[in-house]
Amino acid sequence: MKTEVKILAHRGGLDRAPENTIVSFRQAFKDGADAFECDVRLTKDQEPIIIHTDFNQDSIEEVTGCTSPLSELNWMDVQKLKVLDSPEPVAHLDEVLAFVKETGLLCFIEPKEDAKNLIPLLVERIQQFDLVDKVGILTFYSRKELLIQVKQIEPRIQTSVIIINPLANFLRVAEAINANRVVIGWSRINHFQLYNIISHSLTRKVRHLKTEGITVEGGFVRTRRDVKWSLRHEIGGLWTDDVPMIRGFAEG
Repeated sequence: MKTEVKILAHRGGLDRAPENTIVSFRQAFKDGADAFECDVRLTKDQEPIIIHTDFNQDSIEEVTGCTSPLSELNWMDVQKLKVLDSPEPVAHLDEVLAFVKETGLLCFIEPKEDAKNLIPLLVERIQQFDLVDKVGILTFYSRKELLIQVKQIEPRIQTSVIIINPLANFLRVAEAINANRVVIGWSRINHFQLYNIISHSLTRKVRHLKTEGITVEGGFVRTRRDVKWSLRHEIGGLWTDDVPMIRGFAEG
């Protein structure tokens, strides 16, 4: 039986299958993930593809082995590429939305660029697939303008703000941009653990968020110790690269 904590698959659970591929999302669903995350960029001809890059960086060589920058590639070119060390193709956003429509598995999309038309395009596609209640947008507080733009276009879409500064006033941050969810850490959860040793304030901050109806998650969670610490501080969702392992730690 599942615990109340939600287990969420980072890039589809990249320890379980090639990251950001339909195969990885299906594996996350099979593994019992409560949601998955993926990254989106635009091709030269403005097609939304699922691929991880540094923010506003053009190179996709690390993911696909292709040395051509993404800004020079049309969707027709990208369709020929495979995710490195795998037979899996780079997915199109529409394929991901069709998968969500099929399974009902929650999805959170991280925009990896601030192109003017990306957020409007994402919202339009989510609306076209009638998935406003199933697909949210997630990004760092430093890119909060993207989340604000989402809410301006379609207030019903869930937005998640990633906070990497443990000194931040979590509730004030979330309320300032009307975010529905707060994710603490995102590869830096140890910073929050160290901070809390001194301040002893994390549980109080988490409770304040929950009182206002804001969901609290942590990531990435990699060890049994991370899991136990998160649960002890009432963090209700855990982002991970390995859903079954972290589920086992949560239930053990």
